[in-house]
Amino acid sequence: MIKLKYFVMMVALLMGSVTMAQNTLKIGHMDMQYVLSAMPEMKQVQSQLQTLQGQLEKQAQAKQKDFEEKYNRYVNEGSQMAEAVRMDLEKELTQMQQNAQEFASNAQKTLQQKESQLMQPLYDKIGTAINDVAKEGNYTYIINAGVPGLDIVYYADSTLDVSNAVLKKMGIDPPAASN
Repeated sequence: MIKLKYFVMMVALLMGSVTMAQNTLKIGHMDMQYVLSAMPEMKQVQSQLQTLQGQLEKQAQAKQKDFEEKYNRYVNEGSQMAEAVRMDLEKELTQMQQNAQEFASNAQKTLQQKESQLMQPLYDKIGTAINDVAKEGNYTYIINAGVPGLDIVYYADSTLDVSNAVLKKMGIDPPAASN
């Protein structure tokens, strides 16, 4: 009876060990910035964002120039203006200043929204490729390990870097001297 209990216990331990071995985690890592920089679509996104930023800066400069012209008029002629005209110009200058601040804030939001809109298809494409690489490579997790100072990985085996596999899955040839 004792031998039977001992045998059953050994079988249970052996089965538990086999089950644990089958559930071993496989963790891969990749560098999101590296993958993004290798995507041809990224150049187009950057170009569109630079174009939009240039347009917004031109509008801001035009508003600034208009403000400076009126301000200089106020400084040079303010003491000679009629009280009502001077007060109207002061109100206009104050309103122009507020509008410029509001424009700057809205321009920043517009730029951020455009960046999100343009980047979302790239993130979706990368996400699909990551899922495919993870399934094909039997990875339990794939984590980002490419942002210095913000890495969540303290050690990573370079053989588990799936950045190039993700690029290949998207049909992009990885740069020669990289990961």
